[in-house]
Amino acid sequence: MASSTTSVITRARRINLAKITRGAVETIPRIAYIAFGDGGVDEDGQPIQPDESWQALGHEVARYELDSVTNPIETTNRYTVTIQENELNGVSVSEMALIDEEGVFAAVKTFLPKGKDADVKFVFEFDDEF
Repeated sequence: MASSTTSVITRARRINLAKITRGAVETIPRIAYIAFGDGGVDEDGQPIQPDESWQALGHEVARYELDSVTNPIETTNRYTVTIQENELNGVSVSEMALIDEEGVFAAVKTFLPKGKDADVKFVFEFDDEF
């Protein structure tokens, strides 16, 4: 995630990471959801640059509990969700966010629209790199 110009770790998450690193708190809320929206592009269809202050998507259409969390490398958490064939049909997804168990946005990513057909299952992965 850190290398992309269309993704950002939110200020709220960075504050929590700083607190736990300095010992001000013993735990921070775990990532629990990925939200999806269709408002991540401008009028020309290009991804909008997300801002670290965002605590909402441009137009959220669904929120899913995580299917899994893996660590492809020691410094990356990979969060995965599945959008089933009968969900979000006709929607062009262009934004997503990692959300913690308290409902705070931790990271946001925008991208070119991905159209969802009824006979297609989408599996989305969102890497959180440290």
